[in-house]
Amino acid sequence: MDFLDAHALPGGQVLVQMSPNVGECLYAIAGELLTALDTGRLGGRPLRNEDLFPDAHLLLREARGFRERHGAAMRESVTAAVRAIVRGWPGTPAVTLDPAWLRAWMITFGHAQVLYLRKPRWRDGRAWARFPVSGRDVTLGWLAHAQDAVALACAVSLCEPPVSGT
Repeated sequence: MDFLDAHALPGGQVLVQMSPNVGECLYAIAGELLTALDTGRLGGRPLRNEDLFPDAHLLLREARGFRERHGAAMRESVTAAVRAIVRGWPGTPAVTLDPAWLRAWMITFGHAQVLYLRKPRWRDGRAWARFPVSGRDVTLGWLAHAQDAVALACAVSLCEPPVSGT
């Protein structure tokens, strides 16, 4: 059975435990993303900043300007995070993430979704929450789960001990 769970640990760390298959698949996906970032290609086409970073502004002209000013720095930050995951985690079924690794994990598996989206999610007219209809959809679901589980573990660790009235 495939699974991925994350649990808060003391000191702001998170333990991610997964089935061996999930670990191997996530590691392979991170490697594919690093290759796309390093080569600037996504399959047979360029990997554009528009693919990696959603529009920060309602007007396309302003969004383009934002990406022109900040796209290289944002891409460099994403590449560094993905490289840290690929070089520092061999895809084992358990990994402990400290705060820096938490950031790299979230960046990596958030941006890895670009490998499987047909169109940017924020421009797709279909609802995001739907039943998967292809292997691509299943992979997107696992990437979202890899982020959600870690985010929930972080939220729990940040909120402990619970304070009355919050």
